[in-house]
Amino acid sequence: MKNIKLIGLTFLIGLFLISCGGKKGADLAKTWQVTAIETETDLPDSLRNAMIANSKMAFTKDGAYTTTGGIGADQGTYTLDEDVKNLSTVSSAGKSSEVYTISKLDKDNLILINRGSTVTCIAIK
Repeated sequence: MKNIKLIGLTFLIGLFLISCGGKKGADLAKTWQVTAIETETDLPDSLRNAMIANSKMAFTKDGAYTTTGGIGADQGTYTLDEDVKNLSTVSSAGKSSEVYTISKLDKDNLILINRGSTVTCIAIK
């Protein structure tokens, strides 16, 4: 009887750990305020500030995204790879498809890297 309880407890702990493992990708589904943009080429502060001004990115749980503000208005769909290290977007406006490396993703912070540019965001609460 003890063996059955031990096996059952081990199964429940394993199930709990597996179900918690998918949470990191769920952290993306919210609205993000862009707070910094770094590029390979130097940008004048006025241009950088204009790009950041009111720039937001919103991701939904069903795989849709929108961007607004100085970074440009766009919408489309997104996917995350299994390890939540890459974010792929497909614009429904026909602008482009992009793949971003996720440098940091937690409940409050998002850092994306694409073609030498880094976009830093904080979650809007």
